[in-house]
Amino acid sequence: MNRVSQNELIGTVAIQSALVNSDGRSLTLAKAMLILPLVFDRAVRSVLKRKTSVVLSSKDLLISNPAAYITVRARYEDLTVTSLNTIILAQELGMVSLEDGCLVLKNQIFPDSPDIGKIASDIFAAGPKLGLILRESTEDLYQTFRIEL
Repeated sequence: MNRVSQNELIGTVAIQSALVNSDGRSLTLAKAMLILPLVFDRAVRSVLKRKTSVVLSSKDLLISNPAAYITVRARYEDLTVTSLNTIILAQELGMVSLEDGCLVLKNQIFPDSPDIGKIASDIFAAGPKLGLILRESTEDLYQTFRIEL
C-alpha cells in the first residue's frame, strides 16, 4: 500500500499543512498519527482540497464519501512507521518540537507554491479542511475511523 510518492519528506509537508491549519499550531501525537493516513489517500485528499466540499466533521465526510474513508484504518496501520519517521524527520529539520505530548510548529520550511509539486500542492489545498477535522476530540476521530489502540 505504501507507494514511492508516500514517503517521509512529503509527510513533513502534510504535517506542516496540518499544523498551520490547527488551533495553536499544535496537535497531540495521536492526532498527528492520523495526518498521513488521511492525506496520502488520493480520494480523501481530493475531497479535502475541493473548494466546493463542505466539511463539518469527520462523521459528515464519512457519511458523504464512505468509499474514501472506509480504508483509513488499514492505511493507519500501514503508515504507522512512516508517520513516526516523518515526525522524527520534522523534528530533525527544526520544523516541529515535541512539547507535553503535542507537536508544535516552530518553522514553516515548505512554501505553499505550485512549484513544490502536484501532491504537495494538493496537500496544502487540503490543509484547512484537514485542520478542521483534527479539531475534533481524539476519541471521536479514532472511533469514527474505527481505529483501535
